[in-house]
Amino acid sequence: MAEIERGLRGYARYRAWLVSDLVSWPFWTMFFFLSILMYSPDLLKSQYHLNALTWSFFSFILVSSFTWAANSLSTSIQQGILENVLVSGGSVRLHVTGRIVISLLDFAIGGPFLLLISAVGFGTNITVARPDLMVLALIQAIAFLYLFSSVLSIMLVALRSPWIVLNVVQFAVPFTSGAIPVEVLPPDLRAALTYSPFFYIIHPIVASATGNFYLHPDQLFLTGFVVVLSLAALGVWLEKALMRRALMRGRFSLF
Repeated sequence: MAEIERGLRGYARYRAWLVSDLVSWPFWTMFFFLSILMYSPDLLKSQYHLNALTWSFFSFILVSSFTWAANSLSTSIQQGILENVLVSGGSVRLHVTGRIVISLLDFAIGGPFLLLISAVGFGTNITVARPDLMVLALIQAIAFLYLFSSVLSIMLVALRSPWIVLNVVQFAVPFTSGAIPVEVLPPDLRAALTYSPFFYIIHPIVASATGNFYLHPDQLFLTGFVVVLSLAALGVWLEKALMRRALMRGRFSLF
């Protein structure tokens, strides 16, 4: 509860984040659609593709919001906060929860705002073909991204400027996850994406909106559940490894 309260206080204190996002999202949305208009104008003439691409960008915002939470651990170490948290019996994953609260609030505002921009600005008919699976997909994605940001923060803990890596990650994950509607991709690339663990987390969001699942939903969600459990186990192992290295070397670093 203390970490959640810390996250809420941080969000209230830095309201400039929200203002910045509300200003930047319309520009990113227009850039996204206009880029597609330049190369594939026919896609924007189809309500199906407008809806699919909107949910694609919705997934990008979700991934980006949580990816930047991985920056919080390095900041806590530089400020001398993490040592006090661990001495008091806390854990790295629990500490990251405070920043995850900000990510959730950011996404809770940014996601619907994006849908509104697409509907009003581009005349998109926003639909969800499978609302039941959309709820399940979002819950699974949020659980995964929370664990992913925790693992990423541990791996980047020794970097003073992890934002360079995070900038790459926030784009690499969506592009390897089926965030872009698979039906607009070449067949070979569609098949290749199924080898990415991110595919079983992000693709169900877009597919639930369009109703176009590349694999059977049962297979997608079962594999996604296994991916989440595996990531949770990896996070526990990495945290223990981080603590062992810290005790041996006197500093937080895995490498």
